[in-house]
Amino acid sequence: MNEQKIVYCYSAATGECTGQTTAQRSPLDVDEVYLIPAWAAEAAPPAAGPRHAAAWRAADGSIPAHCILGGGWQLLPDWRGVPLWDTATAQPIAAQLGDTPEALGATELAPPPFGVWDGAGWSVDHAAALAAQRAAVETEIAARRGQADAAIVPLHDAAGLGMATPAEAELLAAWRRYQVELSRVSNQPGFPNQIDWPLIPA
Repeated sequence: MNEQKIVYCYSAATGECTGQTTAQRSPLDVDEVYLIPAWAAEAAPPAAGPRHAAAWRAADGSIPAHCILGGGWQLLPDWRGVPLWDTATAQPIAAQLGDTPEALGATELAPPPFGVWDGAGWSVDHAAALAAQRAAVETEIAARRGQADAAIVPLHDAAGLGMATPAEAELLAAWRRYQVELSRVSNQPGFPNQIDWPLIPA
């Protein structure tokens, strides 16, 4: 009789086969009985095809600590590592062993910016895209106004005190013109997708 035999270890977390080990023959039994270690099974796992993995599972889906508690090898869907996107949120989603895109409400198709799932593919939410572009331009306008305000305050103070040099007076007028031009950016025909930004005073 063989004193040991090969058995197949499986992961306590997923049930997947993690390799082989040996089980020793029981010295207390006359029959050929082997002491199977925990998290191992006598049967070899079946070959798994693409996007499938063999895992030791009980009938209720749990992973028994010992094969004598029941269970067997099952071929489970394996979409781990495959980029998937949630069709409800257009955000990346990670599959676990046993998940399928259908069960997750996901797709392999990468969404475009502001993508909306229409049941068969992605379409672009043009209203959301326009609103986002408008918000970005308005944020840029506010930042440029802040820059102009910071430049104008000392020049305005100098002019109010009669201390401004001719160059400072000219620069003050240029910054004021710049502020007016900024206030008219939203009136441009290409707003908010195409902006002809006014030149910042030198």
